[in-house]
Amino acid sequence: MVINKRNILLKPLLKEDMPLFEEWLNKGYVYKWLCPDGEEQRKAWLEEVNNKDGKYNFLTHFIVHHNEHKIGYCLYVDCFFLKELEEEGHDFESLYGDVTEKNHTFEIGYLIGEEEYLNKGISKIVIQQLEEKITALGGREIAADPSEENTFSIKALLSNGFMKKKDGDYRKVII
Repeated sequence: MVINKRNILLKPLLKEDMPLFEEWLNKGYVYKWLCPDGEEQRKAWLEEVNNKDGKYNFLTHFIVHHNEHKIGYCLYVDCFFLKELEEEGHDFESLYGDVTEKNHTFEIGYLIGEEEYLNKGISKIVIQQLEEKITALGGREIAADPSEENTFSIKALLSNGFMKKKDGDYRKVII
């Protein structure tokens, strides 16, 4: 399967996408990276993406489409707001305590939920499209916090110009 960059689109995550997101989250290769601390983290992801109480209004979620087929998920978030979030398994204050203004540093996250689309360079394309969206908002830095064992994700970040700040903290300055 050859993937044309123009056929990868990020569309806003809708309520009807939630069962598909949950299905992806339950897949072993996704669960391993997004829920390393187990079920509590899985529940936190579902709560965050559902955003029923508006607590996570500062996050922007997307479904990744190849042509019209839904194949993955991604998000960006302004780290100015993220650093104040208390969450099991994440010390956002230590990661983003140096972010002192809004619309400066954005964290991204992404996953490919459909196995046949793994290892096709799609994460690299998704990162590029997230960067375009963040640049349009005036963002000046992009961050990601992959596990050091997630070599595929790190490879996609590095190929997009991210630099390792420290373990689990990769950043790219946008000019």
